[in-house]
Amino acid sequence: MAWGRPRWLVAAGGLAAVIALAALALALQAQSDRAAPAMAAPQGSAGRFALVSAPLDEKRAGIMLIDSQTMRLLVYALDPDTRLLRLLAVRDISQDVRLAHYNNERPWPEDIRQRVEAGENAGQK
Repeated sequence: MAWGRPRWLVAAGGLAAVIALAALALALQAQSDRAAPAMAAPQGSAGRFALVSAPLDEKRAGIMLIDSQTMRLLVYALDPDTRLLRLLAVRDISQDVRLAHYNNERPWPEDIRQRVEAGENAGQK
């Protein structure tokens, strides 16, 4: 291993960071719920926050936190050497999710719909 730590230790550190962020998210949600008037969550709702982790590179783990209330994406990096969690980026995604196509190639979803409605196999050109 190039950086001298067993993979399980890095994975454990990443898992600990995800658990810590999840606990923070739950605490923030509970605080928000107490401060805001009671509202029913949409059926099937997982709550205000969603958490995803993925490797950023060979050394660092990435943690993405999505706030469905403010429509923001927060990206953190966990460095196993320093055990620090660093905020890398914050983005308001409220307009991003309104896009139908961006930086994509054909077939567009409407092309696929037309092929399916016409009885064509969408996987063939």
